[in-house]
Amino acid sequence: MCKRNARNQSKYCSDECGLILASNRIFQILPQRLQEWNFSQCKAELENMKQLEENRKKQNMVKMTLKNLEERHNKLDAILETVKTLRYDSQVKETTEPEDEQSMYCITCGHEIHSKTAIRHMEKCFNKYESQSSFGSVFQTKMEGRSMFCDYYNPASKTYCKRLKVLCPEHSKAPKITETDICGCPLNDAVIQKTEEFCRAQKKSCFKHHMWEKIRRAEIDMECVRQMMKIDELLEQERQIRYSMTSRAGVLGLLLHSTLNHDLMEELRKQQQQLQKN
Repeated sequence: MCKRNARNQSKYCSDECGLILASNRIFQILPQRLQEWNFSQCKAELENMKQLEENRKKQNMVKMTLKNLEERHNKLDAILETVKTLRYDSQVKETTEPEDEQSMYCITCGHEIHSKTAIRHMEKCFNKYESQSSFGSVFQTKMEGRSMFCDYYNPASKTYCKRLKVLCPEHSKAPKITETDICGCPLNDAVIQKTEEFCRAQKKSCFKHHMWEKIRRAEIDMECVRQMMKIDELLEQERQIRYSMTSRAGVLGLLLHSTLNHDLMEELRKQQQQLQKN
């Protein structure tokens, strides 16, 4: 034990003296705390294990959803390849005309438009106003498999466009529609390969299924983005849970906290007394 006077504004005479006392405290207190930790089951540890198991189940569900979305994307590509082999059917021309001849107002610009050209006008009007806003990031998207984002690099602002690639009105141009192009929209929700199950009207005159492939692809990509955001949140939760589990049994935590199981300690005391008698 040190008998020298302590320094001003300190409890120890020197740094070496303080380190020696701290080491002695660790060697004296830590073994007992480790014994207490091993004897008593931590409820917080069990709760974290349950949370970790639930988190892994949610991650597996998200991965399965992403896999199903990728299959839907591949099926949509297969449908579009099948549509290219179909020919225009003049008998369905009459069904492509809208039933009413009323006028309406555009929800974007507010102008009065004819119901026959309402969908196309609203799409062009939306693209016009959408191009005026910017959604950029200084980081390029790096991901496995197919990328859903535009990622067009703007050298002026030094950013990458983060709109959906299929919906970006600024950096993606719609393909030209010829006289021989047909609509090709499936007439039911199932993915089928029969030619009679597709809309065989001219693409430029089919108002009922206008831009159907673009909308379906955008729905798939948007759902993929939601699932990726969800899996990022789950990974962050897993990181926090693992950090709590690893920091719980640290040296500082064991020295500052003590959990004493009186029943267990009483049994150990009796066992020690019996060993001493024997």
